[in-house]
Amino acid sequence: MKAPARWAAVLLLLLGSGLLGAGAGAAQEQDGEGPPAAPKLDVDAALRALETESIYRAPGAVARFDEDLIRSELTDDMRVLVSPFTGRPDDGGHYPDRDDYLDQVHRPLNDWAEETGRTVIEVEGLLVSSTEGVTTSPGDLSRLRQHTGQYDVTDSVWSLIQHAKDGDNAKSSYESPHPLSESVEPSDRRIRELVDRLREQRVINAPGRRDRLDIPLELLEERTGFTVRAVAFPPGEPGEPLVDYAPALAEHFPDDIVLVAHGGWLEVAGGPQTELRLARDYAFGRFEIATLRQGLVMHDRIGSVLLRADTLLTEHPFGRPQPQTLRQLVAGLAPWLLGGSALVVGGVPLVRVVGGRLGEARDERRAFQVAQARAFAAIAELGERLVEAERGGNGPGVAAAAERHATARTLFDQAGTAAAMTEVRAVAEAGRRALRGRTGARGVRR
Repeated sequence: MKAPARWAAVLLLLLGSGLLGAGAGAAQEQDGEGPPAAPKLDVDAALRALETESIYRAPGAVARFDEDLIRSELTDDMRVLVSPFTGRPDDGGHYPDRDDYLDQVHRPLNDWAEETGRTVIEVEGLLVSSTEGVTTSPGDLSRLRQHTGQYDVTDSVWSLIQHAKDGDNAKSSYESPHPLSESVEPSDRRIRELVDRLREQRVINAPGRRDRLDIPLELLEERTGFTVRAVAFPPGEPGEPLVDYAPALAEHFPDDIVLVAHGGWLEVAGGPQTELRLARDYAFGRFEIATLRQGLVMHDRIGSVLLRADTLLTEHPFGRPQPQTLRQLVAGLAPWLLGGSALVVGGVPLVRVVGGRLGEARDERRAFQVAQARAFAAIAELGERLVEAERGGNGPGVAAAAERHATARTLFDQAGTAAAMTEVRAVAEAGRRALRGRTGARGVRR
């Protein structure tokens, strides 16, 4: 992406073409320039290798783990496939739609596992799942920091191995013996070096950093009032200590927010600490699956964090109307869901109807309408399932799905691009999976 286009993408993130709220800015987080595109997974080559190898690392894979520990736990009927990031759909990703990934990778892999009687644990970028229909992710911030800051997925792979071994007696979460990376303070000499450089230039990209920061500092300050200094390091080495630079650097810049990235992890210091940390955690939670699967663009994540922190500081929590009930929310989107109609909305039929009406429209408008139709269908389907599930009680799965339904509804109203609508659909589909008990924020999920 050339420099003007990159700046335009960042401006779109911050200004949202007039649609900007905290949710809209976050929903469009995937715009921008990221690391060089990883090679596409050669599924046939991977399956041939898995016939004889217990662990196969495909070209372009970035995840790392303790192979000695993992090999010692694997049984003869288990395989581990380490594949590259899939890439973001709106920036030349290999799979423009999640359905493309399912068709080209997920189904062949599952068919092979079923035919051979094996369980395949796939590390897709940094997202770990298995052909048994379970996905796992870091259980707390310290583990998430290790997972994203060092690309160390040992915990997640180990947990899914235990899940496969236990079968019907599998637990909802497992605690691996893999040690947590130690956090250490930087040396005085190193802090002096960084402080001197940050006085000259407010953004530093360390050698080896592929996802380079390109932040419109003046625009951010105008939009939020925050002045920012940032340092971006490449992922750390697994097993080595993680150096906690941010607090020490913030002491030298008391009027600024200091951001330090290690790989896909972001440390925040200075400024309104509580709001910044809440905003950082919110952004990682909201975009967890996309972050791990597609690869994070750090300057987009920084935009999401700062805009969210600004919202927390400027909007009053009791300044909005009381939230509607679940049934009111669902009925407001599609009243026929509560009227006893036998109609079931699915993504494909609705997309065909919309697509047929846009034969002479511009390509951009067509992409938006198709993405909008798919997002609406996903929200409507989730709403119908929520109404059914509500009769059986409000368990953790229902609560998580209801939250995603509300989020998807809000973002649907704010989304103005096909990429944003794709993110809305992803939120709704995450709610559907949560309702089935197959996904969530933490632990192992069926």
